[in-house]
Amino acid sequence: MKKLIILLFLYAQTMYAQKSEDSIGVRITKIEGQLYFLDCVNGFGGGNVAASIGDDGILLVDDLYASMHAKLQAALKQFSDKPVRMVINSHFHGDHIQGNKNFTANTIVIAHENVRSRLLKNNKPNASTLDMLPAVTFTDSLKINFNGEEIQLFHYPNCHTDADAVTYFTRSKVLHLGDMFFFEMFPAVYAEGGGNIRQLVKTLEEILRRFPGDTHVIPGHGMLATMGDLAAYVDMLKETMRIVELNSIKGKTLEQMTKEKVLAKYDALGNGGAQTTDQYLAMLYKLLITDKQ
Repeated sequence: MKKLIILLFLYAQTMYAQKSEDSIGVRITKIEGQLYFLDCVNGFGGGNVAASIGDDGILLVDDLYASMHAKLQAALKQFSDKPVRMVINSHFHGDHIQGNKNFTANTIVIAHENVRSRLLKNNKPNASTLDMLPAVTFTDSLKINFNGEEIQLFHYPNCHTDADAVTYFTRSKVLHLGDMFFFEMFPAVYAEGGGNIRQLVKTLEEILRRFPGDTHVIPGHGMLATMGDLAAYVDMLKETMRIVELNSIKGKTLEQMTKEKVLAKYDALGNGGAQTTDQYLAMLYKLLITDKQ
């Protein structure tokens, strides 16, 4: 009887997960020229996608979870029946690049060389990552000419991960930042993946100087944003880091800071769908105090 109850519970959990996944949709929104923004609605199907759709075919930046492939393709077909010819990976996390495994040899996957290194390192017999490997890798930068537009890729080391690639569509003025930018929510930065929050702040300040002020900004998670939104995000990172460091200098522990709600000013971001305020505080404490980046 006990075994039957467990089996029924597992079946119910599986059916619930399937139903939840079935409810997720992929929304496509035109940004500028031939550039489109794709995100998931009614649930989490992966990070945000940029799509260049034109005479040469389709180029994507990131491609969601593998399970979202049919919905991603259906969204793209609203604007073109041409094939996806290239996919650029913003970094190595599965919610952004697991969809790689659904594309054939006719689609070229491009990423920073550390994406390939990480996927090879993370491969396991029961969780293979070999079917996500990029075919083309670069070190510092790369230029692609596609759909009549120069597309520039830049690697910024040790930000969200050690494999981050920023993609800039020069004519459309669209910038895809991957998980270097979480809009209207707290970010996730973990040293285990090569991330460094101090370096992330420096890099984002450089990006704000480097690209035009009227650039459209695609975050890894959250709605389409502006350079002004990105600047506000950097200010938030700097202020929250300062708060944690100043409280640490006063001798306060993580437990005391949590109890005193030292980041309460930004509680709205804690409801944004990524980390809660307490989780973000714990992350900052680990990065800035325990690990001393």
